[in-house]
Amino acid sequence: MEFRRLMSTIERDGRVFVALRKLGRVRNGVRPVYHAVTPNCRIALCSDEPGPRSGWAEPPADAVTCQMCLKRLERL
Repeated sequence: MEFRRLMSTIERDGRVFVALRKLGRVRNGVRPVYHAVTPNCRIALCSDEPGPRSGWAEPPADAVTCQMCLKRLERL
């Protein structure tokens, strides 16, 4: 798995991803899940997306934690 990182971005085969979580409150004791999302796209690499009145929270994290996104990044 070889990812090239550029200031909180992940570049893989010419595609750029950032690690974002869904907008909303983070509960105490529960770690937020960070998905691989391309800039200007609503859907994550794992096909997850925020609700109709929500979005992706900023700023991006340093790493993706969604297991499905990680598996798909490996296959790119």
